[in-house]
Formats: sequence, C-alpha cells, structure tokens
Amino acid sequence: MDMNVAVPAHLLEDIFRLLDYLGDLSDYDDLNCHKTGYSPRLDHDNSRWHLKFKIKQLQACIVETYLQTIGDIADDEMHELEEWVARGRSVYDNPNYIYDDSGRPMDFINAYRVDIEMSEDPSSFFDVEPDDVCSDCGEWDLPW
Repeated sequence: MDMNVAVPAHLLEDIFRLLDYLGDLSDYDDLNCHKTGYSPRLDHDNSRWHLKFKIKQLQACIVETYLQTIGDIADDEMHELEEWVARGRSVYDNPNYIYDDSGRPMDFINAYRVDIEMSEDPSSFFDVEPDDVCSDCGEWDLPW
C-alpha cells in the first residue's frame, strides 16, 4: 500500500540532531587521558546513555508517523503493537519473521494481519490440507 505521509519538521530536526551527535562522537579525537579524573569507561557510558535517551525521545514520534501510514487499527492490534514497542522493538519489524513478496520483512501491523489470515486459512498460503493444520498456530506469541 503506497501512502504519502507528511513528516513533522520537529521529527526531522530531532533525527538530524541525533545524526549530528553521532557524527560528533565518531570524530572525537580529543584525548582527555591527561586530565585528572578522566575515565574512558565513564565517557563511553555517558555517550551510550545520551544516545539511548535521544532514541527514546524519537520513538514516540516514529510510532505516531507509522500509525499514520497504517490507517485504521483495531484495539487488539494496537495492544500488541504497544507491547512490541515497549520491549524496544521496531515497528518496521515483526516477531514471526514474515516477509513480503519482495523479500523484505513486513512491518508489525501488516505482519500481524497476515499472521491471522494464515491461521484462519493456511491452505491459501501453504500447500497443506485443512486437516494438517495445528490447532494452536493462530496464537500471536511475541518472543521475549
């Protein structure tokens, strides 16, 4: 499904700020080892913390933009998506490794919908008879 989505300017600004921050870290040539109290481990941990914090700030905007591309979403789909994202996973990935026709991983909601279709009518997806289908395959278990 092709859909045009307008990305808010503040989201792009945050992404560019994050990229600038990562660029600054990679260009970091200043050796502070001669300074009193310098700890390379502490410097590394602080950088990781800042990066995680900035990614968490962007995550809500990314989910909001993603939901605009999906359209209507059912309550159970939203619940599963919230659990998936709360675990730190991407909305552009899915737990069952379902791929589209071009071989790319499907986004979470579309993979969730395809998984339900597969469990309801596996013969349209696989070369199996309805009698050969397992009874508990329709459960959407997120691998934690």
